[in-house]
Amino acid sequence: MSRSFGLVDYKVLEAEYFLTELNRVSKLGENFNPVCVQFCASAFAAASRSITFAMQASLKSQPEFNDWYCSHQESLRQNSLAKFFHNFRTVTQHIGESVVNGGILVDGKMLFYFTACADLPNVPEADVLSACEIYFQLVLNIVYDCYVKLGNVINGQQYFTKENFSTLGKAIEDAEVELGFPRGWTRIGDSHVFDDDRWNGLRRHADGCEIEDLFVRWLGKTLP
Repeated sequence: MSRSFGLVDYKVLEAEYFLTELNRVSKLGENFNPVCVQFCASAFAAASRSITFAMQASLKSQPEFNDWYCSHQESLRQNSLAKFFHNFRTVTQHIGESVVNGGILVDGKMLFYFTACADLPNVPEADVLSACEIYFQLVLNIVYDCYVKLGNVINGQQYFTKENFSTLGKAIEDAEVELGFPRGWTRIGDSHVFDDDRWNGLRRHADGCEIEDLFVRWLGKTLP
């Protein structure tokens, strides 16, 4: 199995944390601090941009990943909002300049906007929070598609199955070793009647998707 895809789940959760915090600090009313919006937007950009980096690090050795990711990668290159967040992260992380400015109060909520500068001449028309939410959904859709198309590679609950190991030309004893157990660790006597129980027992020690609730909340999608 590839390096744990939990790396990707972690970065998704990190990005959503800063996005949620960005939403929260925009509603503080009299206690509102505009610098907090700048901090949260910068942290969100760094975390969200690292999601696809973690994905590539986790799956670069998998030949099926390269074929699948190629179209998504090209789509991101052509997407104006994805281009912006790529450049925004560079400006905030490598230079230190913030382009989040100009807040206005709308229905008790402060809306901030990106301001163009020499290093970042093209900025979204949408307010900062809206732009961040749209970009997060864009990247999260890619992660969701990865779980759908490559579930038997990245999801331990789909990887450690009788059907998948049969396809790989492996037996349950191979799965035991991959999970760090001795061969035959789940065997009960000499019978194969309890193979399903053995596989179920092994999967209790395997990782799985940690962000299914985010797919529902942000995309309205559930994993098959």
